[in-house]
Amino acid sequence: MINEDELLNIAIINIRKVSEFNPYKSYIGVNNREEFQQFIANDPAFGSLGLDDERYIIARVGGNLVTSLHRKLGDMYENLFAYLLKESFGLNENELHFSVNVKIGKRDQVRSTDGLIRKDKFNQNIPSDWIKYEGIGFEIRSCYQIGDSKRIQADYDMSLALKSYEILPVMLIFCNTSLKSPVLRLSKSWELYEGRNSFDLVHTITGFDFYNFLQRNSELLKKEIDNIFSYFL
Repeated sequence: MINEDELLNIAIINIRKVSEFNPYKSYIGVNNREEFQQFIANDPAFGSLGLDDERYIIARVGGNLVTSLHRKLGDMYENLFAYLLKESFGLNENELHFSVNVKIGKRDQVRSTDGLIRKDKFNQNIPSDWIKYEGIGFEIRSCYQIGDSKRIQADYDMSLALKSYEILPVMLIFCNTSLKSPVLRLSKSWELYEGRNSFDLVHTITGFDFYNFLQRNSELLKKEIDNIFSYFL
């Protein structure tokens, strides 16, 4: 049974992890925005160009912050989906994952699914054209914003590896603002869903209206995000 309080707690814990982000840790003697601004003013390449400007400082610190935020949002959606899958199909943590070997450049790497439903766990909510497979392997993204060709190729190869085990590869991307090129490429190998279609699929297979849950708790989640921006920027 889905416990919405637990689900909300998962979301908040993941968002609050962004507060651990330190945009100044790479700069000796810099601990806050004012010190970073002075650091840039004294930089021989940047200071004479006026890049100690408040707008530049906010953009630079903010850019690193947004990268950290996106990573944690990716973890949040992955963890929320895992919870919904476990509760809806009676899975334990080990049953959620199926590992395959893929190459990233010249390196071999083990990649595991973010979610897995094996055939013996299928129920009436599984789409009829999926029941011919031995399982369904899920890859979860809040947004696909990786332009690295090696990473994209690794995701592509992961889907092929899953198919070799008769496991249907399904990628859920919850945003509508992904980079279009990798999404187009990956849609040729993954059963790929974006935006509301991803939320609708979660609703179909778990019976839980995930999108509605986020909408109902929107003000609380917005407050968590606002606290992060207010603290850093």
